[in-house]
Amino acid sequence: MSVKTMIAKCAFATPLLFSALLTQANAAGMVPETTLLVIEESTHSGVMNVKNTDNFPALLYTTIVDLPDDTGVTLNVTQPVVRVEPGQQQQLRFIMESAQPLAVEHYKRVTFEGIPPKSSDKNMKIGFNLRQDLPVLIRPKNLPVVTDAWKLLEWSGSSQGYTVKNPSAYVVRMAQNVTFLPSNAEGKLKKTYILPGETLEISAPENRAGDKSVRFYPASRYGIEVPSFTAPLTH
Repeated sequence: MSVKTMIAKCAFATPLLFSALLTQANAAGMVPETTLLVIEESTHSGVMNVKNTDNFPALLYTTIVDLPDDTGVTLNVTQPVVRVEPGQQQQLRFIMESAQPLAVEHYKRVTFEGIPPKSSDKNMKIGFNLRQDLPVLIRPKNLPVVTDAWKLLEWSGSSQGYTVKNPSAYVVRMAQNVTFLPSNAEGKLKKTYILPGETLEISAPENRAGDKSVRFYPASRYGIEVPSFTAPLTH
């Protein structure tokens, strides 16, 4: 299992373990200055500083990952491949393109990976590359900043199943596991984010008519651990 995969699986399930893994991952390789890349429609751009913490030069490969459920906005990095000297910092600039003005936030991912130079030294130990995988938030120029948009989610249940709807213009990130109260029955979402206007089904036991609320674990704007939040459940 790769370091990237292991971190992704542990990110929400065990926050403390995730913090430890992230610290280890940041100990070497290409390290971004923040845990979130923000792109502003007002400037059609955003920047991220990435530092080479290794003691040798490396090629920094930057890749934009488009999510299949969020389209309409194109994002490019001006230097997808650049050499970074040991201990030096590289500033990357990202340019967004959209045919229409943005009405809601959009969501992508970006990866940073350092590729070390090849060595002819046969005694050199084989190493491995650490790939940093960060969320990208693309913000409309006229949309006020809201740091707790998870409070706007609408949770509901009926004989057809259970859903959570995001009626807001904000992307909300959260853990996949939820708890119905007062029964403490567990439910699960299919992904760790919900887009503006999107409705997600909740995999949950049947006959939850006695439950009145749902407890879930949102992620803050920069992915910092925040307390759980309990929202009303309508039937």
